[in-house]
Amino acid sequence: MELVQTTTMINNVSIIIPSFYSDKLTSICIKSFEKFKPPSLKINYIVVENSSDISYKEHIVSLANNIQWINNETQLRYSEANGEAVEIGLKSISTEYVFLVHCDVCVTHKNFFTELFQKIYDGNKLVGTSLDPIRLKATHISGVLVETTIAKSVSFSPLYMSGKQIADSGDALTIKCRAENIPHYCFENTFNSPDLINNLTEKFKPLNGVSRTIDKDNNVIFMHLGRGIEKTQGLYKEKNKVLFADWVDFCENILK
Repeated sequence: MELVQTTTMINNVSIIIPSFYSDKLTSICIKSFEKFKPPSLKINYIVVENSSDISYKEHIVSLANNIQWINNETQLRYSEANGEAVEIGLKSISTEYVFLVHCDVCVTHKNFFTELFQKIYDGNKLVGTSLDPIRLKATHISGVLVETTIAKSVSFSPLYMSGKQIADSGDALTIKCRAENIPHYCFENTFNSPDLINNLTEKFKPLNGVSRTIDKDNNVIFMHLGRGIEKTQGLYKEKNKVLFADWVDFCENILK
């Protein structure tokens, strides 16, 4: 795919990965970025462990160059903890762009960075891999590339009104883009459009509940397990969804 350059070429990006006792998930996440990144791209990883655990720190920082580990001994959980981790990670970066992810994601195709950066070259300031359909249809921070100045200008705390959550961690990015007419884009994916599963290769069809982001040629370029931390701890009970062990097996086959 030929890139249409409308801005400085991206050759350095930071990736913030909140983690929580999740050695295997975080390992797969980093390995997938490393496997499919272009040779010219430098990635600065910031892993924010939302606990005092350092038992797998040595393993994680050995997976690539430029991995920074931060322990965040928070009592927060779920969206609140994720938002706090992102804000802590943002303090450590100076790159023009930052990619925000959950630890239960996996890059699955060589086209991923080409497709992602092309959307920036097209003029977008934020590019997401899926939308949260529940509240504001905002870009979900399980996978979103955004200008760092934009990311640093918003709060990543979830918002509540009368005890009801009205905005998730990261929704403020989309709110800002809409309010200020900042160009932004979200790829097609099977989470928002389940019928797209019919267009996938047989290999990627059976992953029930997994969000699969696709390019224009129906290649699956990125996946988000969903509820990954709960699944590692055996706390996820919904039936007929891909579980932790199946995710690990599938991703490790891709990363061979």
